[in-house]
Amino acid sequence: MEDQSKNNTFHAGICMAGAVSAGAYTAGVMDYLFEALEHWDKAKKLQEAGKLVGVPKHNFIIEAIGGASAGGMTAAITAAALQSDFKPVTQADAQNDLVTKKNPLYNSWVNLTEDDQNDMMSYMLDTSDIENDAVTNQNKEVRAGLNSSFIKQVASSVLDVKVDEIYDRPYLADDLDFFTTITNLRGFSYKISFDTSSGIREYYMRMHRDYAFFKLSEKPYGNDGRIPISFKATTGTTSNDENVEILKAAAMSTGAFPVGLESRTLTRHREYIEDSKYLNLKLSGQADDRVTYHFLPEGNFVSLNVDGGVINNEPFEVTQQLLDDRRRNTMTGDAAKNYVPKASASEFDSLVLMIDPFPSEEEKEPTVFVPQQAWKNVVPAVLSAMLGQLRLKDEQVKRAYLEDDYTRFLIMPTRTANGVNQPYTIACGSLGGFGGFFTKAFRKHDFYLGRRNCQRFLQVYLSVPEDANNPILQFGYNGITNFKYVDEDKNKNKTTTYLPLIPDLRVEEDTVSGTFKFTAPPEEKEYPYPNISLTYILGLKDKMEKRIQCILDNVQNATAITDNSPKWQSTIIPRIRKKSWLGKVFTNVVTDNFAKGYLSLGKQFGRSALADMCINSVIEDMEQRGLINDDYK
Repeated sequence: MEDQSKNNTFHAGICMAGAVSAGAYTAGVMDYLFEALEHWDKAKKLQEAGKLVGVPKHNFIIEAIGGASAGGMTAAITAAALQSDFKPVTQADAQNDLVTKKNPLYNSWVNLTEDDQNDMMSYMLDTSDIENDAVTNQNKEVRAGLNSSFIKQVASSVLDVKVDEIYDRPYLADDLDFFTTITNLRGFSYKISFDTSSGIREYYMRMHRDYAFFKLSEKPYGNDGRIPISFKATTGTTSNDENVEILKAAAMSTGAFPVGLESRTLTRHREYIEDSKYLNLKLSGQADDRVTYHFLPEGNFVSLNVDGGVINNEPFEVTQQLLDDRRRNTMTGDAAKNYVPKASASEFDSLVLMIDPFPSEEEKEPTVFVPQQAWKNVVPAVLSAMLGQLRLKDEQVKRAYLEDDYTRFLIMPTRTANGVNQPYTIACGSLGGFGGFFTKAFRKHDFYLGRRNCQRFLQVYLSVPEDANNPILQFGYNGITNFKYVDEDKNKNKTTTYLPLIPDLRVEEDTVSGTFKFTAPPEEKEYPYPNISLTYILGLKDKMEKRIQCILDNVQNATAITDNSPKWQSTIIPRIRKKSWLGKVFTNVVTDNFAKGYLSLGKQFGRSALADMCINSVIEDMEQRGLINDDYK
């Protein structure tokens, strides 16, 4: 694919934040990004063949892709999708199933598993995952608030696909690194020894921040923590099939939103963890014999996982480190050891693109802070504080103050209507990101908003001032006047010319003369802001009640776990809880019958009240965002 011998190259990583159903926005951004790269590549090939002139000659190569939650799932989908050729989905193609279903990004995030007979919310309220799944849930465990079976269908539809020939994309690294973040509920246990005044003491800690690292490769595992994946049909090895299964499990794990969506298990070989400097803390610092693993068994390591965004929702720093490691691997000696990416406009040659459908919004500080010590107020505040602290990245905050740092760019949702910025941007943002599951219209809007935002980003913001004299862009735009962006700052009476890193161009052939010429890419226009029928939302009540009833009936079910390890037993509790045999029987019979009757009554009334509460929350949030079509009579 790429020609690494060329030095006039920008090396890029893409990091995608968590978003739940708003992954549709990220998918739209990626769809337009690769459409632009593909057109630029075709224009360069025409120029090399002597059929076109004036094409910027520098290179832009994507070497690492990763993310959390929906972003991590999109990273896996993208790695597989780019092995084949597929058409971008423009607004003109929105109703064309022949195009939309062949585009893995659109099909995975907009179509999902929806069809004309079954919409997504009806599917997610279905109880078959609890009552009728005799293969993977024989004991009828309640594993999630919503039926999450569709996630495996989406993952399999993309990641199980094999291609006869890899589609040539010079802008994509042959050995692309890609990863997902994971919140590992089992965790990695460490034992550390300290010298103390009383001798050597051992300190135990458990790390739940986890990642699954992969790379495109037909070669065997290279002892670097990166699991080799090939989507080529001729690979056909047992190990590759096994690795694809690991990729599917990792993709589902990173998207397992706690409580709402089902947690996932992931099985990895021991070396995939031990060889990774991102997971093995010993490899990330100085060697120390006193820091040892305490848990890894021989063979495979099995973990239970939920959404990677719980601990690291924006793994920007990991994407940057992967990119830096790749640069170091092309160097030797002190150059590799002392490598630090250059950040100024005049020198930088590597960068990370961050795609974040849910950028942080300003929270207004109260004029007077009133401590609320009631338990019901403290519990959510503690959870909020924990998540906020986990997601705070000190280094990123510090670097944000650097005025001339061109190693990081952000694509985030912006929406206008008739030229006016709107307070709510993405439709799927309702209900904390679950809103997109209520109607395909929301997901479709966000996909096209992603394409529109990406077009503007490439043409204006992913650029460098021409007078910075960046050598890569000097080479690329030498003798070229097209594709530049001119900014006129009337307040400062200053005009600045910018050079896009990725020229957004199109080429048209004159079929009569056989010559080619440049044309402007069609404008990605504002896509109509969607709405959802109020009648439809109210009509979900029966399905919600059935789901709630099923959860209440089966919430106590759990697979029996055999654990023969010795456990400490209290000698006091059995003594103070002693009762006569008759007393125990009487108490148990009365208590059991009363409990059963009480629970039965509670379920009848509770499921309706809970369903009403859910529907009220949906309506309130969507109404505030202008997403409700009030057709209720």
